[in-house]
Amino acid sequence: MKVFIVYAHPEPKSFNSALKNTAVEVFEELGYEVKVSDLYEMNFKAIADRNDFTEISNNEKLVYQMEQKKGKLTQDILAEHEKIEWADLIIFQFPLWWFTVPAIMKGYFDRVFTVPFAYYFPRLYDKGVFTGKKCLISVTTGGLDGVYLTRGLMGNASQILYPLIHGLIYFCGFQALSPEYFWAVAHSEEKRINYLKSWKRRLTNIHNEEPIQFNKIEDYEDNGRGELKSGKITNFQILGKDFERRIRRKKKRKKKRKKKK
Repeated sequence: MKVFIVYAHPEPKSFNSALKNTAVEVFEELGYEVKVSDLYEMNFKAIADRNDFTEISNNEKLVYQMEQKKGKLTQDILAEHEKIEWADLIIFQFPLWWFTVPAIMKGYFDRVFTVPFAYYFPRLYDKGVFTGKKCLISVTTGGLDGVYLTRGLMGNASQILYPLIHGLIYFCGFQALSPEYFWAVAHSEEKRINYLKSWKRRLTNIHNEEPIQFNKIEDYEDNGRGELKSGKITNFQILGKDFERRIRRKKKRKKKRKKKK
């Protein structure tokens, strides 16, 4: 398996860095090939502008998507395209800042996931460009898991990540794996150690994981409005149910560990 990790955290001694390093170690031990884009170390340009092109077709007015289609992209963007094309599994590793990804990673999405490299009509969702590749989000939070539940103070975590999972990952055809959440990592060394152990266990068997089963394009009416057919639940609800299942499983595992002690 070929694994590409896109990592966004400014501190090399952070827990995010430990998660990234652990992933590299596990995959290399399994004999997988691994590549990492450390966005802060690379000083990756986060602003999408006319400097992303070696040539501009219209110097009077920048139409960014139109220039992407012309394909005159800078080398830093093309280098990331090569890594994405190469990979079987992509992991996005980042802390949750202001209910979203760090700005440098948002800039990565804006600049690297270009048209027609990452998407074009009708190559979307289950018929997308990257069908066959898997993608995993690994995210750390400042708050405890309880505040990220449906009735929690912060709201359901799956709702926070929905724009990224559905609006980019699945939109471009990736098979989205269940996100990995690491709650309140700054407050307990014991928790961080246990998190790294569970992360190792998951990554060791990642090749066997089934992706989230989102609705396919054929599940929507061809009526000009793209309405979901009767009897189907929305992708928003599917992601929420996946999150709830993972929370229940983790609670069961915690109970088992306590009984063993």
